[in-house]
Amino acid sequence: MVTLRKVIPAVCLAASFAGIAAYAQTTTTAPAATAPAAHQWHHHGHRGGMFFVLHKLDLTAEQKTQIKGIMAGQKSQFESLHTSSKANRTSLATTPPTDPGYPALVQTAQTNAAARIKLESETWSAIYNNVLTKQQQTAIPGIVAAAGEAREARMAAWKAAHPQAPAPAAE
Repeated sequence: MVTLRKVIPAVCLAASFAGIAAYAQTTTTAPAATAPAAHQWHHHGHRGGMFFVLHKLDLTAEQKTQIKGIMAGQKSQFESLHTSSKANRTSLATTPPTDPGYPALVQTAQTNAAARIKLESETWSAIYNNVLTKQQQTAIPGIVAAAGEAREARMAAWKAAHPQAPAPAAE
């Protein structure tokens, strides 16, 4: 069963990818001498996912152009999904769950989330199959694993610096 607990994070993730896609379409990248530090990604709007991996792959100028072309081809779809999701979120926030139209709003949120996931999957597949070299494709699992390990290390360091009080015992 699909619940709001599953829909809301999916909608938020979809909205963040739309922002990333819009950002990628409006900016030009200058070649950097070194890769930016991990903490800089957040400050530049990159929160992970497809763009995090692509930035780690040392793409050629031609590959970057091809990726921008793929993203430009799907920009209008991302924008329409973003507009629909935003309007639906506003309606969900102002409509009580007892309202007869509430289930339709939840269904729209689910449909928008599914459409966003499908569009992101198609975009990534097009980039993966048509732009990346075999060597870049094989490097992706290592990049993802290293990012996961770095995240776990940051979480462990944070937890060590912020000990939690034990929960009271249940009676």
